[in-house]
Amino acid sequence: MIIPIRTDYRMTRRPWVNYALLGVNIAVFFLGFHTDNPRIDRWMLHPDNPELLQFFTSVFLHGGFMHLAGNMLFLWVFGNAINDKLGHAGYLAFYLAGGVLASVGYLVLSGAAPIIGASGAISAVTGAYLVLLPRTKVTVLMLFFYILTPFEISSLYFLMFQLVWNMVLTLGNMAGPYSGGGIAYAAHSAGYVFGVGLCAALLSLRILPRDAFDLLNLIRARHRRSRYQRMATKGYDPYSPVSSKIHKPDGRWVKSHTVEQVTPDTPAGKELSVRKEISEAFARSNLPAAAKNYLQLVQIADEPILSQQQQLDVANYLMSSEQHAPAADAYERFLKHYRNYEYIADIHLMLGLLYGRYLDQYDRAEQNLRQAIESLSDPKKLELARDDLRNVQQRRQR
Repeated sequence: MIIPIRTDYRMTRRPWVNYALLGVNIAVFFLGFHTDNPRIDRWMLHPDNPELLQFFTSVFLHGGFMHLAGNMLFLWVFGNAINDKLGHAGYLAFYLAGGVLASVGYLVLSGAAPIIGASGAISAVTGAYLVLLPRTKVTVLMLFFYILTPFEISSLYFLMFQLVWNMVLTLGNMAGPYSGGGIAYAAHSAGYVFGVGLCAALLSLRILPRDAFDLLNLIRARHRRSRYQRMATKGYDPYSPVSSKIHKPDGRWVKSHTVEQVTPDTPAGKELSVRKEISEAFARSNLPAAAKNYLQLVQIADEPILSQQQQLDVANYLMSSEQHAPAADAYERFLKHYRNYEYIADIHLMLGLLYGRYLDQYDRAEQNLRQAIESLSDPKKLELARDDLRNVQQRRQR
């Protein structure tokens, strides 16, 4: 048994809608609306005579406490981040639509017995998480010989396993309405398909803001790396004026044609060229040029991150030159990739100052300042963080 308990996604706002959905599901259960109560029959979704209202009411009903607890755990772990990404109105509409479409999928694929539960809607949420946040880490508890062992796993692998597992069980049990102990896997699968498909479409159409680490960009980056590797196996060397030999799989060396030292007019080639310019700028101790080229890299690369010291130098330069939004982005990337940095509290402090003083993003400012206060030991920095935290809280109340 593997139980997710948290992710490392950092919130930018309070997920009030997800809190409300958790509260409604729990309240409905403890008010007595579960399978032990015959009154819920009219609110369940009956495949033989489905009513429109039942597509919504059945999503808030659960059969027993463990059914409720399992669903609410997944909703808590993954729903908060999707609420943050989609906004309050968007998330509520997405959740309800996911529940309805999951129920429709169940009716089409294997519907015979009445169903209840939020599993379909929550599967849509986890499908959205797979597309929007595949690089976050999920902390899970694994039951191993009666011992719960915590470990971290990429959300990409954890949720992809969940999706494939539900698909396999759905296809393998098409003949029965329930499989695996009364679980409507068809509803889960339909929810996953809805969540993955809708969010992929929203990203493709730029309705949702793209992120360097969303699933579509990861697929694109993998494709670009494969293209570059194919170029390299054919003898292409971007740093050499001539590639004179190619090593064939049979072990023979053969002459190749001369390749002029030009950067291919491809995204991978452009990224390689900009990275080379950044390295040369650092070698000349030309920090303004390095920062300028870094900002260009952010526009064209899927993973615009430099080495630890270079990333920090660029972020500090952007901060000192009053380029506040790019500086905040550079520090955020530093946090994501170098979370074990010895002075990570200083990075949170810088982000708190940027978000609070210059960018008017008070939720992010408060979050970073609180994290800085927890770890800072320097009295002056600690006083600065506390003063700015008070200022941020005052501004939010105005």
